[in-house]
Formats: sequence, C-alpha cells, structure tokens
Amino acid sequence: MIPEIISRIISGFKRLVHFLIGPDEHFKLENQMFNAICITAMIIIGYDVPFNYYNGMGTMASLFAILFVVLSFTYYLSRFKKKFKYSIVLSSLMTLIVLSCGYFLNGGIQGPSLLSFSIAFFMIMIISPRNQYWLWSILCLAAGLGLLFFEYKYPESIASSYRDRVSIFADSASTYIITILVTFIGLFYLKTAYFHEKQDAAAKTAALERMNHEKTKFFSIIAHDLRAPMASIQGYMELFRLDILSAEEKEMMDKKLSKAISGTQEMLDNMLSWSRAELNDGKAAMEINKLHEALDSVITIQKAASKEKKITFTAEIDPSLELFSNVHMLQLIVRNIIGNAIKFTPTDGLIELNASRYGKNCLIAIRDTGNGIPEENKSEIFSLKAQSTFGTANEKGIGLGLFLCKEYTQAQGGKIWFESQKGEGTVFYVSLPLI
Repeated sequence: MIPEIISRIISGFKRLVHFLIGPDEHFKLENQMFNAICITAMIIIGYDVPFNYYNGMGTMASLFAILFVVLSFTYYLSRFKKKFKYSIVLSSLMTLIVLSCGYFLNGGIQGPSLLSFSIAFFMIMIISPRNQYWLWSILCLAAGLGLLFFEYKYPESIASSYRDRVSIFADSASTYIITILVTFIGLFYLKTAYFHEKQDAAAKTAALERMNHEKTKFFSIIAHDLRAPMASIQGYMELFRLDILSAEEKEMMDKKLSKAISGTQEMLDNMLSWSRAELNDGKAAMEINKLHEALDSVITIQKAASKEKKITFTAEIDPSLELFSNVHMLQLIVRNIIGNAIKFTPTDGLIELNASRYGKNCLIAIRDTGNGIPEENKSEIFSLKAQSTFGTANEKGIGLGLFLCKEYTQAQGGKIWFESQKGEGTVFYVSLPLI
C-alpha cells in the first residue's frame, strides 16, 4: 500500500514538473531549462525574502521581492507566451541589477554578494543561447569587478545591515548552501539532458545504420533478381528475331516470356511501393476501407493466375469488415502472399483466403496446400536475408515480397505471422485493427 502511494506521489510530481517546464512537443530543451531555472530561482528568492526580513535586512527583502515579481513575469512570458528571448534578457539584467544594489546593502566584500554573483552567472550561462555567452560573461565580470573597485575607492558607500555577528554567519551559510544546491541541480539537469540526447543520438545512428544496411541489401536483391529475367527476355527476343523457332517452340517461348515479364513487373511494383514508403518516412496515408472492396481487384487477378496453374482458389470475406488502413499497402500484402502461395502450390492444389472478425481486429488467413517452408528458412522469412527460391513450376521467387508484407502490416498497426509444415502447406495470418 505504502509503495503504491509513494509511486503515485512521484508520478504526480513528475507530471507537475512536466507541466511547469513545458511539454517536449512544444518546447525546446533550452526553453525547458530556462523555465526550470526560473522556477528554481523563484523558490530560492521566495525563501530569501522572509529570511532577509527576519534577519534585520528589510531593504534587501524588498529588493528580492521585486526580483521575485520580475522572475514570475519572465516565467509567464516564456512558459505561456513563448517569448523566450525577451525573458532571458529581462530576467538576467534584473538579476544583475538587484544583486548590484544588494552588494551595497549587504556588507560588500564581507557579505555573500560575490557568491550570489557567481551562482547568478552560472544560471545565466545555462539559460542563455550560445551567441550570447560572451555578452553575459563580460557583463557579469564587469559588474563584479566594478563593485569591488568602487568599494575600494569609496568604502564608506557600503552599508552593513547585519544586526550582529550571528546574522553575518547565517546569511553567508545560507548563501553558500543555496549555491551548492543550485549548482547541483543545474549540473544534474544538464548531465541528464546530455545523457538523453546522447541516447537519442545513438538510437538514431543505429536506426540509420540499419536502414542503410537494409537499402544496400534491397538493391543487391533487385540487381541480382532483375538480371536473370532481363537476360531471359533478351535471349527470347534474339531467338524471335532470328526466326529459327517452330510454331510450338514459339508458343512455349511466348509463355516463358510472359512469365518473365510478369515476374519482373511484380518485382518493380514492390520496389516502387517500397520507394514511396521510404520517401514518406515509412508513414502510411490511412483511410477507412471496406475490406472486400479493397481486395476485389487483387482477388480477381490472382484467381486468373491460379486458374492458369490449375489451382483452386476460394475467397470468403465478411462484407461488414471496415479497416482504417492504406489500400495500396493492404493490396500489396495480400497480393504478395497469394502470389507466393500460387508459386509454391503444385497443380490441382488449393488456396483459401478467409477474412473475418476476431475481437477488435480483422484476421486475414491465406492457406495453401503447397510445399511448406523449410525449418531452416522460417526465422528469416520476413527479412531481407531471405533467399529467393523457385516455385513448383520453376517460377522465380523475389525474396522481397514478404519483407514488404511485414513492413506494411506494422505500418498499419497490425501483425503478420505464419504456420507451416514442410510438404503439407502454409497459412499466413494478417491481423489489422478494425474501426
């Protein structure tokens, strides 16, 4: 019970901090850091106002009260009005002015004012953009050295507001503790932000390397698999040009040429589809689709292809199924799976497509009575490592289709898997969320 309460308190505190510094999607890191520094400074000054008052330094308490109001206003400008640049300049200038006034009222060099200047400089450097570093460094340095020089020349200008020796030690100790705490908080925030940025950079680098590897593999597959059908087409055309074939040979060559062109077309369709997805950063343009309407043209074409190979192909789709999907991706997934089933199912075989409601998802099952997938190939079937193979009528596989099927299924928020027994057939399942 107690750990749960503590967990809720921590979770609530994190949500509060996240709200105060601004959400990541609307604020850059430097803006969030400025908001965090403003909040920290307001907490410190909110403590300093009553502390100075009860320590007998009413004028200092008034100065810090003014600074508290200014910082609250700059925080409001930055967090809610998003006037980040103006907030930095206003808060930094006001802090230096108040600390400079406090130097004369707080014992000068014998008081904690120079320590306050140091922590103010640290906070200003954290929140300032890089192109303003020299400006604030020179201003802070000039302000501190100028005050020391002025006190050296006119020591009578420095007033001591302390009532007794205890007040001096209390003020110095308080300022020192605040300096340590603020330095710790600032460095902790900076190192945490740096660590997260480093993790993000490493993750992005790994993703880029993986994408580069996949693209290299992709184009090597294209180069390898495109060479053979193009060579076949060139050879067939040369034979036709020489006109040395009989009528039967021409008919046979015509069928082989048609298959070679069909395979090449399928490969190019997959390649262009993959290229479009890459140009859109893998994002799919989603819309509401009736499943039976989206797959109607695919099923018609695949039925004709299966009939040519004397394979029985049946399709049963629940007409009420509606998906929030990308119709082109959906068609490519089903077309590639059925195309593979036709290639690896022998003559007089059976292919069944069934789409039905399964909870909140649509489950598409494509079953065939083909050769099945060898055990050693199952782990790589959806990757670019998969090797292209030949079908039951010596059709050339592409080695790319199922990789795209997985990519496109995941892009639409779905899952794809299969069950297969060598010599008994394969079932591919595609699960996509219903609207």
